Amino acid sequence: MNFKGLVKQIGALTTPNDGKSNLISNNIRSQVANFVMRNNLKSLVLGVSGGLDSACVASLCQQKYSGVPLIGVSIPINSTDDSIEKSIFVCENYCDSFIVFNGWTDILNSESESENQPSAYENLFYQLGLTDKVAEKNGFKIKKYPENILHRDMKSRLRMLSLYDLAKKTNGMVLSANTLSKYNMGFWTKNGDVGDFEPIRNIGKGFELPSIAKNIGIREDIITQSSSKELIVNVSKEKDITVNYKEIDTVMSVYLESCMM
Repeated sequence: MNFKGLVKQIGALTTPNDGKSNLISNNIRSQVANFVMRNNLKSLVLGVSGGLDSACVASLCQQKYSGVPLIGVSIPINSTDDSIEKSIFVCENYCDSFIVFNGWTDILNSESESENQPSAYENLFYQLGLTDKVAEKNGFKIKKYPENILHRDMKSRLRMLSLYDLAKKTNGMVLSANTLSKYNMGFWTKNGDVGDFEPIRNIGKGFELPSIAKNIGIREDIITQSSSKELIVNVSKEKDITVNYKEIDTVMSVYLESCMM
């Protein structure tokens, strides 16, 4: 059997039907509600990118299931209009309140007459570059990373600061939108797109999550879009790793099965 045939076979084994999707969704909702109650939480905070992962978490963790308000936060930093539209749609339909937070990209001094004032994001990016001198002073040769990698990390860290600050102020916790597929690939940022509680941590993104998303009513174009570009500059995650999530889940499924033999 060739690889494409194997992908198809694995998909048939791991794509949940409606009944199983319902069971998975209800189990996730129950776990979230129990965790909220045990820890006396007053809110849930979720960064909403416009991608499939955060859309599913938003739908599954609505107040009618968790018992506490779900606060959605869209933090566009060089985001596309399409991503912003989708994130607002998700927030309006599943969150009890939401904000499009532009604080990091607003200029630092809005009253200045200068047209070249830096945004908070641009200023922080510049300041981090000054740590080169600290490293060099201690005898280290600086390895220059591509700017897109540095931007990727900065964006996720600023989102982390925003979400955790809000969670603290509302006696809540930050929800993670990480999937099993990304976890297995190491394709995630600690406390960037991984929060305090991970509702879909054991869900594969290749076959399982799209089926669950359809079952819980996620908008079709959110389900079928390529993986979110929000933490990467001008490239999709699937392109960044040169394979798609169905192939990733197939490889991991075969690998795990071989480990149990």
